[in-house]
Amino acid sequence: MRRALDNAHAVRRYWGTTEQERPEFEECMNHVAPPWDTYYRGITVRATSAVTWRWLCQMRVAPYSYDWIDNFGRRSPRQWTPGADELAAGQKILMIFQVSSFERDQHITMRIHPWLRWFWGDTCCTFRVVERPEGGDCRLLMIMTVHDRTGAFARYTGLYALRKYLFPWGELVMVHKQFRTFKQLAEATPVTPPAESTERGA
Repeated sequence: MRRALDNAHAVRRYWGTTEQERPEFEECMNHVAPPWDTYYRGITVRATSAVTWRWLCQMRVAPYSYDWIDNFGRRSPRQWTPGADELAAGQKILMIFQVSSFERDQHITMRIHPWLRWFWGDTCCTFRVVERPEGGDCRLLMIMTVHDRTGAFARYTGLYALRKYLFPWGELVMVHKQFRTFKQLAEATPVTPPAESTERGA
């Protein structure tokens, strides 16, 4: 039983990642005060980091997870939306987050909207793509950091325990689906996709 619980804990916190891919400090930690409760997700994508990062930009348009749950039943677009990669701090992304920082072809970091922090906690996520040395594919990683000090309301209502122990499982289910969707779409994207500038002018 103890081993099963330990395995479940490892899946909840580290799904798809190696120890080397779990940095002690990540960009998302610049935006959330310690102490931190941190979770890691990862998947291999047989596409370049540039193509994979461009698909991440589509989170400004749709969540790419279970659309019937978090996109009001509308299918997330299967083509790039022109201009979605023109990121700026403060932009809405993934419905309830705002862009905090980004580096083209490397990462997008987002923080939960201030008016939702009372429920979800001060949560910040970095979606990072890392080109593999062999070339031709990359690792898609997500590091989620939550401020792990609760106020009286969350503590006495049980909201803190709910958020700390159940939210990561729900989040893992959604991210698992999202990552597999991005993997499928990125791997199906031509090495030299049509220029977005051409699409905008069409």
